[in-house]
Amino acid sequence: MRRSLFAATILASLCLPTVGVAQGGADLLRRMADGPEVTAPTFPAPTDLSYKVSWDVTAGPTDPAELVAGFRRPAGFLRQMDQQGVPRKNVKLAIIVHGTATRSLLNNAAYKAATGKDNASIALLEALNEAGVQIIVCGQALINRNVPRAELLPFVKVATSATAARAILAAQGYATWSE
Repeated sequence: MRRSLFAATILASLCLPTVGVAQGGADLLRRMADGPEVTAPTFPAPTDLSYKVSWDVTAGPTDPAELVAGFRRPAGFLRQMDQQGVPRKNVKLAIIVHGTATRSLLNNAAYKAATGKDNASIALLEALNEAGVQIIVCGQALINRNVPRAELLPFVKVATSATAARAILAAQGYATWSE
């Protein structure tokens, strides 16, 4: 009986995810961030400034089972600011999604129905959203690519266009980077 219980415990522990490989939150942002960590920069980010940055993400993955690579950039920027001691309240980020990346904002059921694959971008998008990053989609892209608004992830904001989103963010003091 003891051997069976021990074997069952070992088997169950192999089937469960461990805390060290959790797929959400700050740990996921650090793992998914693009670029290597740079220590002791000689041009550091001042911790008292306010940083407002947005990214245009247009390229979807060539394999629908893959993550949209452009979503790694904001994760990398958050990691860099964290490493330099910039308070999160001083970092405001946004992602403007259009082009072939638009479909990556679908919930998993809709994405899987459209592509036959699970949406690999959801975990990172959820972690970015939890970190305060605005996820904005171009309304024109939704229409042109036949992406149903009702099937988007719940935190995605819809702009009339990517151009309008860039203009609004620019008026709010954001710098926008393109792929």
